[in-house]
Amino acid sequence: MRPVRPWAEGPLLPAGWRPDREDPRDDSDDHRWVVVDPVGRVRLADGTEIALRPLRPGDGNLLEAGFERLSERSRYRRFLAPVPRLTESMLAFLTSVDGINHRAWGAVVTEPSGAVPAGVVRWVRTKDPAVADMAVTVIDDYQGRGLGGLLQDVAVIDAFAFGFERFEGVVLGENVASRRMLARGGARLRPDGGGVLAFTLELGPRLERLRNSPLSIVVATQNRRAELTA
Repeated sequence: MRPVRPWAEGPLLPAGWRPDREDPRDDSDDHRWVVVDPVGRVRLADGTEIALRPLRPGDGNLLEAGFERLSERSRYRRFLAPVPRLTESMLAFLTSVDGINHRAWGAVVTEPSGAVPAGVVRWVRTKDPAVADMAVTVIDDYQGRGLGGLLQDVAVIDAFAFGFERFEGVVLGENVASRRMLARGGARLRPDGGGVLAFTLELGPRLERLRNSPLSIVVATQNRRAELTA
């Protein structure tokens, strides 16, 4: 009888997947973006210009607009369940950013119809004072451009400044793009049952690779601006 391999369990995991064989595909420090100015404007590799900034409790309309641009599949990958619409309680949580225990950053794109959050990253303090839950969401039209990895690095820089040591969270095993994004950031993944993978991302090692990055200046500048306008 062949031994049971826990990494092969779960209907959503690729056949033969093992956590120690995750392929990041691109683990270099060659960024696919350029900082345009320290007040938050960043240009992605394809020329798309975004504005990075911390989200505020009053950004509910912005989050609703972004949610409407997510496909059913992207919503499922984010919430691990079918979510046809944002309920009042969900929106209340997503906008309950207090600047200390729950923080979120948006990558805002100006389209002809107005401002749209192309992506959002958030971290939430857990019972362990050294750990925060972290999740990244990118709307379908802007996926595959390196925006998710950029937002993940923003969260690393931001959370480390608040004393956190690592991120934890879950991702669907079939979500190849998110797995590779996490692997590029140095995360360790392990099966958590039902095709779901749990991840742990130590902030210190990743921050060392970002310490001289202009992204650190953007995060610090935007945080100072947010404090002055609070």
